[in-house]
Amino acid sequence: MTSSRATTNVFDSDFLNWLSRRDAGGPSWPEAEYGGPWTVREQETGFAVVREGAEREEPYAVLEERETALLLAAILPTIGREQRYQLGTSAAGGTDVRTLAGGTLRKVGWVHRTDPELMEGLNVVEWLLRSPGSLAMVLEAASYHTLADAGRILRRRLHAGEGEPA
Repeated sequence: MTSSRATTNVFDSDFLNWLSRRDAGGPSWPEAEYGGPWTVREQETGFAVVREGAEREEPYAVLEERETALLLAAILPTIGREQRYQLGTSAAGGTDVRTLAGGTLRKVGWVHRTDPELMEGLNVVEWLLRSPGSLAMVLEAASYHTLADAGRILRRRLHAGEGEPA
């Protein structure tokens, strides 16, 4: 019972081993595995992406640039999540965009081209918007100029039409 994992977990290692065999590959394992929370720490070889509170475990990744490490840490919690947006049936005018809500697919619009990467991107952005920690890491990875410009754009967009100067 002297392993690093045993000292960082309130559950007995025998119980955790039994549970891992029982639940291997179960439906929630990706969310548990990648859910985090993640953090980025500078080390000699680069910037390590590590699970918060898991100082003794091997980093998930080590990257040369801090911004790249932050982006990776931000998207890790999106892995294994159910895709809310999906492409539907194609017709001459485009392809339906559908959303999964309450176990039911419903059409929410259409796109001109059938592009699965577009839906992947839409899902990742939607997951980031539902994870304050991940969204904060994306913003932290942005440069000063990008954030300053985004702040001006956001102010202008939020106050447009309200009679307030942009």
